[in-house]
Amino acid sequence: MSQVVKYVVECWAWGSRVIRHPWRPDWPALILSLEQLAALAGLIAVVLTAGGDSLARPAGNTYSTPSGHRLPGSYLTVSVPPALIVPLTPAASKPDTQTSSPAAPNDQPPAAAPQGSFTPGAAPPQQSQEATDPQPQQNPQPLRQVAGAGHRVAISFDDGPTPGWTERYLKVLAAMGTRATFFMVGSRAAAHPELVQAVLAGNNEVASHSWRHANLGKVSREAARDDLNRAATALAGITGQPVKYFRPPYGAMGPNLLAAAGDLHERTVTWSVDPRDWSNPGPPAILKRVLANVHDGSIVLLHEAHPGTLVALPELIKDLRDQGYELVTVSELIAAGKTP
Repeated sequence: MSQVVKYVVECWAWGSRVIRHPWRPDWPALILSLEQLAALAGLIAVVLTAGGDSLARPAGNTYSTPSGHRLPGSYLTVSVPPALIVPLTPAASKPDTQTSSPAAPNDQPPAAAPQGSFTPGAAPPQQSQEATDPQPQQNPQPLRQVAGAGHRVAISFDDGPTPGWTERYLKVLAAMGTRATFFMVGSRAAAHPELVQAVLAGNNEVASHSWRHANLGKVSREAARDDLNRAATALAGITGQPVKYFRPPYGAMGPNLLAAAGDLHERTVTWSVDPRDWSNPGPPAILKRVLANVHDGSIVLLHEAHPGTLVALPELIKDLRDQGYELVTVSELIAAGKTP
């Protein structure tokens, strides 16, 4: 600051001399004063630049990007397109073990399912191999319910097998004299074949829920077929039976996925009653949501590894029977109905 004052005083003195004696300019002093004036302007610019941002932005203020990362100080709202955000994959989540946590919404479509990163200004990602794949031999619509099945309902469970949980579900089903269909994640089945065999021993049905519980709704037909085939191979190796039914993770579907299931002769089965038990609403809410929406030929979606579902299961079976429903597997429901 003392330098600034010094420059101002010297420039003022020089200006006064020029005004008093305009016909006798002191050229060396003039040049020196101009240099000092330029230095002064630069100093003022530096001060304003260094302090301006701190004046406009409170210290310590932060904002979050849509991916959840905290970034330091800015009072501006930054909007990042979801397609440009690549989620971080935990070290434990490898391709063969990419499954949702028991408390996560496993069969609800995610808000965004990025299919890889894309750099602005670069060439767009290549299209899928759908154009080069052969036409599917069959491309049926997913089965949500079965018409003409009479007063019958199929209860189904997703995301197993899960040690410490599958056994409990089986005990309830056995105690109630009920059969169900278990849509199993192939990688989990391969890791726990004894649980798959226990499901079959209780006269229940085993079906596929993909190999790694990934969103297959927008992948190529070849990629979907590889995933489904890997799951089918693992399940058939344990059960000794071919896989007849497939349920897409998150309910996410597309023409390539349906075609891939058709290539493997697997019928795509979804659901018509979803109590959203994955959100842990509590046993009373699960019971209320199922009973309010069930009807002849319904397929009820439930999940393993959720305490509320396990607690509600005995009462749910009893209430459905009190309403006259016969509880069957998906195969039995299709056999009783008019679905081709």
